[in-house]
Amino acid sequence: MAFMKEARLRAAAEWSHDDLTATRALVESGALSLAGLITHQALPTDAQQAYRTAFSDPTCLKMILNWKDAA
Repeated sequence: MAFMKEARLRAAAEWSHDDLTATRALVESGALSLAGLITHQALPTDAQQAYRTAFSDPTCLKMILNWKDAA
C-alpha cells in the first residue's frame, strides 16, 4: 500500500519595499548566503550559449552574464 504525503508551500505573491530592504540587509551582513543559488556565470559574448544552458541544464539554478569588463 502506498502512502501519500502532503506538503504545504507558501510563497510571497508580491514583494514590498520593506521586504527587499530586509533581505538586502541579511545578505550584506552575511546572515543570508546566496552563494549556492548562482551556479553559472558567462561573459556577454557567450550569451547565446549561456541562455541555452540556463534553460536546458537542470544543474543551472541561476546564470549571471558578467558585464564587468564589457565596454
